[in-house]
Amino acid sequence: MRKWLDFSGVRSVVVAVLGSCVVLLACSKDREDGGPPAPTYEADVAPIFESRCLPCHAGSSPAAGWSATTYLSAIACVAPLGAVATLPRDARAPVIAALDTATHQGMIKPSERAVIGRWVAGGSPAFMGTVHSPSIIDPRSDAFHGKSLRAKRWAPVLDPNDAEVCGRCHMGTPARPPGVASPAPGATACTACHTEPQGVLACPTCHGSGTRAYPPRDSCFFPGDRMIAGAHAAHMQPSVADARGLACATCHPTPGPSVIGGLHGNGSVEVIFEPTLAEASYDRAKGICAVACHDRGGGRSRPAWSETAPMDCNSCHRSPPEGHFPGACTNCHKEANAAGTALSGGPLHMNGRVDLGDGSGKCGACHGSGDDPWPNTNAHAAHKSPTLTVPIDCSNCHVVPPAVMAPGHLDGAVQIAFGGRALDRGASPTWSASGCSEVACHGAKLVDPPPVVPEWKDATGAATKCGACHGIPPTQHTPSTSCDRATCHGSEVARDAAGVPSILSSGKTLHINGVIDHGL
Repeated sequence: MRKWLDFSGVRSVVVAVLGSCVVLLACSKDREDGGPPAPTYEADVAPIFESRCLPCHAGSSPAAGWSATTYLSAIACVAPLGAVATLPRDARAPVIAALDTATHQGMIKPSERAVIGRWVAGGSPAFMGTVHSPSIIDPRSDAFHGKSLRAKRWAPVLDPNDAEVCGRCHMGTPARPPGVASPAPGATACTACHTEPQGVLACPTCHGSGTRAYPPRDSCFFPGDRMIAGAHAAHMQPSVADARGLACATCHPTPGPSVIGGLHGNGSVEVIFEPTLAEASYDRAKGICAVACHDRGGGRSRPAWSETAPMDCNSCHRSPPEGHFPGACTNCHKEANAAGTALSGGPLHMNGRVDLGDGSGKCGACHGSGDDPWPNTNAHAAHKSPTLTVPIDCSNCHVVPPAVMAPGHLDGAVQIAFGGRALDRGASPTWSASGCSEVACHGAKLVDPPPVVPEWKDATGAATKCGACHGIPPTQHTPSTSCDRATCHGSEVARDAAGVPSILSSGKTLHINGVIDHGL
């Protein structure tokens, strides 16, 4: 058995030697210079690595960033250096140079070092070439199977009648010639490496790495992808700017059931934006996107695809935007900080609309919570659920706007405009920082003037007790203090054992209603 990595994801799996549709040749090919054949990873190098290197160079965090567990990990890049482990083909190759360092002295026999040296000098072959070149599994080689399949537009994978159809010998390919029911002896199944549910047609096979479906591919094996990787990660991964991340279909056509066909797999990268990105366009020559996601009047409203620097609030739209209402961002937007310099990473940002508050579209989105428009500050709670009367409507103290963007609304200031019960009996209420005065609800225009002006920030409840708005009994009242008599206010008022009056729940509709009610 050979340890082998999938070319696209550079992922470890154990697979059998590549099979053939014909009888496999047992003899080896001599080198072109007439010398002996180079050692192979499978037969000669893997046993050395297994006995000498695996104690340190294995697992998810191998020493020096180099893993000796599989063929592809052995020829991959050494992480700290970023250099290919087996290049150049001489003693300068990291896999050989490391053996001459002090930390590796005496850890490997001279004969074993010589085998590794000849393997590197011979091009680091995976196995003895027979039907397939040993470079068929080396992503850097021109003989790599991914490159040859791409050049043939994947016909050997998809067309059962193709002369070189993979399914003639290998299981796990989408197309098998008629009459072929089993693989060739020893032929590796495609799904041994392409283990995703979609097999060889999974997105990471051509576009990404491992389980990641979007570019770039592994930069060690596909160094050219470094130049075309662009900002895929910034768009695909969840972030504080977009908690969900974008789907591939946002910018590219969705492949059909056959995966390879139509605009997908046609040799070019098609950029076709999702309709929700209104008037979106892509300048292929300059690599610049003009999309609603970014083009909102900010400093980097049309970023180039190659730009990977983080975007801030002023990149797409000014913070605040031109002509915007004043005030802290948190007054209206749930996911922004007060200064408009950072986001909390919720679902409302970049969702195709401007959301206020929690995005419900109701008054409670900004002022309260959900369907409840009442703020929880100062004396709002006392007016929302009063003990002396039925709840006070917002219009008693504010102009309720017919629409969110109506004049006077969202102007950064709380507008006080008394109406309704506040104006009963011809009262002319006013507002100041200390509180309300001359408000009918609090006794204005009664025979007895209110003894105190209720303070807006007063949470003691003093203004909710009988006697705060009128005397007990009021002036010019009958001498009787039996408020709860049936002929007086019995349906509205009750008295406790000490004679202290209070408003019955059933009487709240009669109290502070603009009318002095008598009897039942």
